[in-house]
Amino acid sequence: MGVIYSIRCRRCGNAFNRKYGVGYNGQGTLYCDHCGKAHGVDFSCGWGWEPSCECGGTFDADAMGCCPQCGSLLSKEDIDEDKPAVQWE
Repeated sequence: MGVIYSIRCRRCGNAFNRKYGVGYNGQGTLYCDHCGKAHGVDFSCGWGWEPSCECGGTFDADAMGCCPQCGSLLSKEDIDEDKPAVQWE
């Protein structure tokens, strides 16, 4: 199961929701831990993909990606703790 977090970018203040992790169907999005690039994955077919990014980073379930407004790299500190996370399948 994945999680939908409410994010508030510390740099520009942009507020948005973003899905993290993999849903019940094995599909989801991982983000590069270095540049924030998004990569769609389908784990229902196994691990037949390369986890490294062209920038030298790694597509990681703990990486947060980039702010869609200003492009700054997000971290767990950008999760809006006042809004509860929601599970998604």
